[in-house]
Amino acid sequence: MPAMVEETAKETGKKKVIQKRTTLDKWKRKKWFKIVAPAEFNKTELGETIVEKPKNLLGRTIRMNLGDLSGQKTKRHITVTFKVNNVEGQQAATEVVGHEINPSFMIRMTRRRTSKMEVVQTIETSDKKKIRIKTIALSVKKLAAKQETAIRNLIRQEMENHCTKKNYDQLMQELVFGSLAAKLFKTVKAIAPVRRLEIVKSQIE
Repeated sequence: MPAMVEETAKETGKKKVIQKRTTLDKWKRKKWFKIVAPAEFNKTELGETIVEKPKNLLGRTIRMNLGDLSGQKTKRHITVTFKVNNVEGQQAATEVVGHEINPSFMIRMTRRRTSKMEVVQTIETSDKKKIRIKTIALSVKKLAAKQETAIRNLIRQEMENHCTKKNYDQLMQELVFGSLAAKLFKTVKAIAPVRRLEIVKSQIE
């Protein structure tokens, strides 16, 4: 019996050595890759990751604060989502696949005895990509039901007219940096006093 115990111990020891060596070999085969933003973000480095095969990077997503990316402190409430779509050498390129304004930011903007109009719609760009977009408008005072409906309809119509004429990259840049929201805000004010309008979320489908 003692001899059998000794033999088992030796076999277990060999298994541990083999397992450790295999783990080390796998780690040595892995390489570091830089993840970079698309051209509209000046190909800023988003981070680094280590993988064994470049193809394993494709489809990975990374979320970044727009304030940190752009250097604009006023945009720290916006998060941009990037997805790796190409790998060349030790660099992984990305595309923007969505953005979101921090919900707590919109809560702070909301006041009592005012109206909040939400519009969620799916729009197809000129290059046939579909984006799910959520827009919120906040009024200065409580509005009549007809005014609220008119604002929602106008937002839906204006977004449809504008977005379908833009390709995906152009539209995402306008959504993320707020230029489209600013343009829409001026249009909506013609119906009723609106204090704030934000495109709070976008996501490619």
